[in-house]
Amino acid sequence: MISRSKRRSRRLLAGVFGFALVAAACGSSDDSPSAADAPAETVAEAPADTTAEAPADTTAEAPADTTAEAPADTTAAPSGEATGEPFRVGVQNLEGDPNGSFPEFSIAMQAAAKYVNAELGGLNGRPIEIVLCKSIVSPDDSQRCANELSADGVDLAISTINFFGNHYAIYQGSNIPVLAVTPITIADFTSPGVFAIGAGGGCLGVHTGLIEFATNQIEGLEGIDVQKVAVPWADTPPGVVCYNDLEAKPLDVLNGSEPGAAVRAGSKPGLTHIGVPVAPALPDATPQATEVLDFAADVIVFSGQGADCWNLVDALGRLGWTSEQTPLVLSGACTDFTAMKAAGDLAKGIYITGTENGILAPLDGLEGQQLDNATTYQTKGLEYGMSQDDIFKGFAGQGFSAIMSIWELSQTIDGDVTGQALADAYAGTDGSAPSFGNSPLNCNSAPAPYVSVCGSSISMGQWDGEKIVTVVDRLNGLDLVAGTALRPGPK
Repeated sequence: MISRSKRRSRRLLAGVFGFALVAAACGSSDDSPSAADAPAETVAEAPADTTAEAPADTTAEAPADTTAEAPADTTAAPSGEATGEPFRVGVQNLEGDPNGSFPEFSIAMQAAAKYVNAELGGLNGRPIEIVLCKSIVSPDDSQRCANELSADGVDLAISTINFFGNHYAIYQGSNIPVLAVTPITIADFTSPGVFAIGAGGGCLGVHTGLIEFATNQIEGLEGIDVQKVAVPWADTPPGVVCYNDLEAKPLDVLNGSEPGAAVRAGSKPGLTHIGVPVAPALPDATPQATEVLDFAADVIVFSGQGADCWNLVDALGRLGWTSEQTPLVLSGACTDFTAMKAAGDLAKGIYITGTENGILAPLDGLEGQQLDNATTYQTKGLEYGMSQDDIFKGFAGQGFSAIMSIWELSQTIDGDVTGQALADAYAGTDGSAPSFGNSPLNCNSAPAPYVSVCGSSISMGQWDGEKIVTVVDRLNGLDLVAGTALRPGPK
């Protein structure tokens, strides 16, 4: 008998090998996919609002043509079309607001749902139906969407990116499990019934990983002893939380001024650090760069939206900084190949976090599961309605991966796939099974108070002027904050 995991792998790979036909079908961006009709969609519009800051954007530029052909295969892919009762996935997404609009999330989820329904048999025969509620950056509108989707009786909800976290209680009251695709707030990490599946644990995995790398692994790579860390940080509502709870706090755990149970707690009693707020879209970051350099740090850490990262790098460079002088470690949100190449020698040697098993990388050079997942995403995404521009946006990759994660977990369920059955499947993940476009999910071992976190591993790469070269395959800084008191604001 073939095991479920083998059947799952074979069915997923069967879709990959149709790439030669996909490439021919992608000549016109306005062609509709012929394999299946789009699932039904409900869209709730909302008026624009200008009262809040936008989050750091993880949109990443990519080389002009990275969808290389996969080897031809003579075995026809199974149709696998789902024809049962729809499984309704409510998607709460920010769209149409200048302070935060990410339509690529919903575009990618629709494409993934069409692919799963047409070729992978849906969720044990149940086709996925995306029920989209468009929201603006407003606490009231956050709750409006949750109320509407709950009243609509969706089986499961997906929260793409949310500044407030005030919508979870509404879903909990309706017994609707929620996947947090890009967790950035305390509520994303600590709410029962929520599964934060975002690659690298979102803000939690990336920011604690930045601190772990900057105070540990980098010492061997650079031959330095890190005792001073400068942390410029994105001065947005999510940025305040991410800096105070997931950067400043773990640094204090390391120097012993904050109680912690980590193995490395108190291991650097002389460690000092400085935080420098960087407002979004600053025309000139020279004052912030000056403050950073005046601290004479051993390493600099920053996470922000792409343009802000490279504005800061430019300002640092004009003041005489080089990566040889002081290593700079950036989050993946800063990834922008165009800006990095434009920075020339100034950008060489900069470290950048990555996603284990990431699906945005050029196919050349990938292997194993990562090649399979990236090929599926970059080909099936195009075939089922995504544009080439959409494909290489970080949030689009997260959206597609979220739907594929639901499909993967459905393969472990015997019988009818329900919202509760999927919630039980997520709760039982233990890090032993691969996850599409992500490190293996391990919701079962989420540490208090971060009980919603299903994964926090990241990778680390270094820019060589043309590409990002992986220097650490997997690292994890979650233990630096596990068991600590939440610290969403200044100490």
